[in-house]
Amino acid sequence: MRRGGGTRLIPVGDRKPAASAGSLPPEALRKARGAPCWLSLASRDLRAAEEFYGRVLGWCHVPLLGSPRKPRSLAVRAGAPVGTISETTCDLGGHAAWTPYFAVDDVDVAVTRLRERGATVAVGPLLTGAGRIAVVAGPEGAVFGLRQEAPDQNWRVGDGPIARLELHTRDIFAAALFYGGALGWADGSGDSCEVEYAHGQILVRDGLRTVAALSDGTPPGFEGRHRWHACFRVADVDAAAAAAPVWGGRVVAPPQGPSHRREAVLEDREGIPFTVVAS
Repeated sequence: MRRGGGTRLIPVGDRKPAASAGSLPPEALRKARGAPCWLSLASRDLRAAEEFYGRVLGWCHVPLLGSPRKPRSLAVRAGAPVGTISETTCDLGGHAAWTPYFAVDDVDVAVTRLRERGATVAVGPLLTGAGRIAVVAGPEGAVFGLRQEAPDQNWRVGDGPIARLELHTRDIFAAALFYGGALGWADGSGDSCEVEYAHGQILVRDGLRTVAALSDGTPPGFEGRHRWHACFRVADVDAAAAAAPVWGGRVVAPPQGPSHRREAVLEDREGIPFTVVAS
């Protein structure tokens, strides 16, 4: 199945059966080209953000070296990296969100492709201590980043604290063509992410792992705000939902579903949405 040129959508009946992350061979845990490779959050108050996510999601925070005027830390859950939280003086407004970064061979080439597709480049390309990066706003203002090197090879989606990444959009097929063309999804090279349509979503797969999903609409409680959305694992969804308002956040969609698939949508104290799912 193909719409337009470039990205090839594989019907669900043609895909290989999924395997649990714990049973995957080492080569299946690689970072394919175009796969998400990191998460970051810009906060107006780093210490308050650390306290919120520590109390509500059980994360620990490790200070990172850098400018004392722009402090940042690494969020960790049970020894596994979650992402970077940094302090910013910018008011991101409706664009404030957990930002996923995607692995590309050449950030500058990817930025050129994105500009050709109408994206707005907000940051970079620039060289950092963790390699070359850029931050871009795509269709409908969804913000995401590009990296040539993953900051931590142990970071992954689907195994550990990050359950999944979702893009909520008006047109999943147009989004698949946009991201696929810029990030090299399903380009037939054998080392890029594959894309398939299943159960009303477009799934992005790195080997046997689903690493992102493109979905129609918006997260519950955020009508009209199309963006990338992070879903984090917690030991107890109900406890996380109860703790969020105590520490300055909000419950957007209360816990629902059976114990092994229980979920809730929360906001942190700066109004940034995320979903918690049962471990």
